[in-house]
Amino acid sequence: MTLYETNLNDLRFTSHTTIAMKLLIISFFTLTLPCLMMASGPTSARKEYISSYSNIAIAQMKKHKIPASITLAQGILESGSGNSYLARSSNNHFGIKCGRQWKGKTSYHDDDKENECFRAYSRVKDSYLDHSLFLTSNQRYAFLFELKQNDYKAWAHGLKKAGYATNPHYADRLIQLIEEERLYIFDQLYNIPETETQPTKQIAREEFSINKAKVLLSKNGDTFYKLSLSTGITLRQLHKYNNGLEKLENIKPGTPIYLESKKRRASGKKEIVLEAETTLAEISQKEGVRLKSLMKINQISTPHQRLLKGAKIFLR
Repeated sequence: MTLYETNLNDLRFTSHTTIAMKLLIISFFTLTLPCLMMASGPTSARKEYISSYSNIAIAQMKKHKIPASITLAQGILESGSGNSYLARSSNNHFGIKCGRQWKGKTSYHDDDKENECFRAYSRVKDSYLDHSLFLTSNQRYAFLFELKQNDYKAWAHGLKKAGYATNPHYADRLIQLIEEERLYIFDQLYNIPETETQPTKQIAREEFSINKAKVLLSKNGDTFYKLSLSTGITLRQLHKYNNGLEKLENIKPGTPIYLESKKRRASGKKEIVLEAETTLAEISQKEGVRLKSLMKINQISTPHQRLLKGAKIFLR
């Protein structure tokens, strides 16, 4: 073989190798990119779903003794975090089919068979109530109510055993959802006295105003879930009003908690000089000015960035 032939073969090999590598890279991204995109999407949708419907699940747990974690996990799984066609068109979050006893609204969709009859509801809340009644009035689920209230694993396997779903991995998927989203926390609210779970117009603890917005001070052990129960304000609203703190599971005692939306700018002082290191999120909570407004006014893109003592922050 001549040197020319050797170089030509090397070139062909290199060319083929390069093409193969490119194909491999393209295949890798073709297969994994959707997974990477889905990794953040569903998680965000789940958080929004939990924020929207956790209070309803807790109320059903109090009344019908079904763990809130199980109800929420089923709702997420059966409705695609509220985004399935059945959930959007019929407010059916649990995939419950009509059955002989159903006299309410109906909707028809393909499932195990073509054009199957599903229950339809005027409100999502009605779907949650019917889910509870479906389990409590059906004899095949009776054994579930002999299980411990906080044993979500036993409940998940029990639902599969009773035939709630045909998917062989149904129990495992419920358990995975509960543990990934820490839904078992809601089950701990079961022993809170019933009076604390009822929405009330009159709030027990003292209210006051910051920048013309109603607030109360948090106490030891407060969480947004508990505050939502005691104030009657939805979890989603509390998170919105207290943007910047919504990811905290335990709120520091003495933290101002807003019961209505903060203002876009301060009504009094124009600026403050920091007396200690802090963040825009903490300033927003202290001064009653929306976090997005503070970020825009001060041209700061990271709300949790530590700001140095002596820095000047504009409030309007």
